[in-house]
Amino acid sequence: MITENKTHTVKHLHLVAFDVPYPANYGGIVDVLYKLKSLHAAGIKITFHCFFYKGHNQPNDELKKYCDQVFYYKRKQNIFRLFFAYRPYIVSSRSSAELLENLLKDNSPILFDGIHSCYYLDHPALKDRKKYVRAHNIEHSYYHGLAAVERNFFKRGYFHKDGQRLHAYEPVLSNATTIFPIAKMDVPHFSKYSKTVYVPPFFITDHAKHEVNKSDIQGRFILFHGNLRVRENELAAKFIINEVAPLMRHKIVIAGKAPSTWLKNEASVEENVQLIADPSTIQLDSLIQYAQVNLLMTFQQTGVKLKLIHALEHGKFVVINSKMNDADIFEGLCSVRDTAEEIAKKLEELMRTDFTAEFKAQRDEKFRVIFDNQKNAQKIIDVIFG
Repeated sequence: MITENKTHTVKHLHLVAFDVPYPANYGGIVDVLYKLKSLHAAGIKITFHCFFYKGHNQPNDELKKYCDQVFYYKRKQNIFRLFFAYRPYIVSSRSSAELLENLLKDNSPILFDGIHSCYYLDHPALKDRKKYVRAHNIEHSYYHGLAAVERNFFKRGYFHKDGQRLHAYEPVLSNATTIFPIAKMDVPHFSKYSKTVYVPPFFITDHAKHEVNKSDIQGRFILFHGNLRVRENELAAKFIINEVAPLMRHKIVIAGKAPSTWLKNEASVEENVQLIADPSTIQLDSLIQYAQVNLLMTFQQTGVKLKLIHALEHGKFVVINSKMNDADIFEGLCSVRDTAEEIAKKLEELMRTDFTAEFKAQRDEKFRVIFDNQKNAQKIIDVIFG
């Protein structure tokens, strides 16, 4: 047991992450970073372990602000692991003898963030340790969904193969003391392996410097945003352009990273569609906050989209389809519509509706019942240290 001043017991936690979470530039590591910050703010002493690799965030000093120690391990990316490893590639490429050695330096509990980081969850040397898993998705379902829409033959084959391996590997979660799903709809699935406690996603809370949302400013456009390199988002954008926009009189803005030439051509056909490629963070925040309606859609029901939480925090009206509505927790916060006709009708209605300060205050009150970083950090603390 780690102690401080011999009289005060320190609550110390190992947190093992699948990526370097700073800067928090995509959904999965937003949860990692703001969970880390919130646990630190609650007084938890954290030894942080994370993997880094080419094309992603590299080791930096920012994380030292929230951790007692930070260890970085290079992800083992190679063709052999990609095609022939017994474990899923996202797991087998995140192994490190040094990580295991560091975890064994004390008896503190361990939180593995994502099944990606669970290589040592069932290791005999950790058999008697308290071990917890933050479940971001039902990963094999997610990978099979990616395979179903991927156009590249080799990527499709990889997603299908790792989806199979993830399905076979998932019972490793029975070695967890408790699982913390990020999505409420995933609780029944993970409950068959271990005790399961729903903890909503942690989200960005330091956007105030970009705040431009004024409830008395009438928005003049509808916004869809997302990483357009991701096929899931590209398909949603295609649906909006081809099915929803022709039914609308108002302007629809599609904004996101790296849109394909195909998507640019599709958007150029519709007069009321504007495509904004690679907006800066400040530009995207402004779009979210000035839009009269944030329209967010997915055709793959996995996890919780953090861009939806951000839109609810900083935007005006929000319309989603039912596959974004995690076990109906967004009822009362968003309008939920599915068909192009239903969506277009609701968008036209909201474009004529004042977004008042009173409405915003009521929605914020409902929002905070579910989404509160410090409250949800305390939920994790109570389970691990209670």
